[in-house]
Amino acid sequence: MKGIFTSAGQNCIGIERIIALPRSYGLLASLLEKRIRNLRIGSALDDEYIDIGALISSTRFPHLTFLINFAVSNGANLLVGGSPYTHPQYPRGHYFTPTLLTNVTTSMQIAQEELFAPICLLMRASSLTQAIEFANSTPYALGASVFGHDTHDLETCTRDIKAGMVSVNDFAAYYATGLPFGGTKGSGYGRFGGEEGLRSICNLK
Repeated sequence: MKGIFTSAGQNCIGIERIIALPRSYGLLASLLEKRIRNLRIGSALDDEYIDIGALISSTRFPHLTFLINFAVSNGANLLVGGSPYTHPQYPRGHYFTPTLLTNVTTSMQIAQEELFAPICLLMRASSLTQAIEFANSTPYALGASVFGHDTHDLETCTRDIKAGMVSVNDFAAYYATGLPFGGTKGSGYGRFGGEEGLRSICNLK
């Protein structure tokens, strides 16, 4: 939840796609639907008991709505949200309802774009190999998180997922001071932080 909805999804390293194996898919869908539906929208300036705030702009709202509707028309299930939200106290705020889409596939446009919004996509993979294929199917590759208990499977994922950074049983652990930060493919190149970041601004001799 933190990885998806921090800053209303406006996080470069935020989680946008959750790829689950068959044994955990149904449980995840049920847990996510309940928790996302109960998220409280508002402003922390006036109410400390809120979970998600406004986006910086509403410019992309029509495109986000299109992506969601297009996914649904191609077989995805919209369980929560899916549209802009007019807050009764902040009608000029750029709010988008926390959204959960399940049965998302890699062929859907929404699974191939960086959404930068409070939208959770749940995808079903039939095997670990297919899960890795799904993870590598996007043109973006800044970071990933892998959750599990089998050491061999975790090592396989961290090795074969083509991302700049991979956390194991955690989210964005590479935020820790001193670790290099950066992506690959469409998410750029180079690193900042750590020894690798220092080398990038030095002329070695």
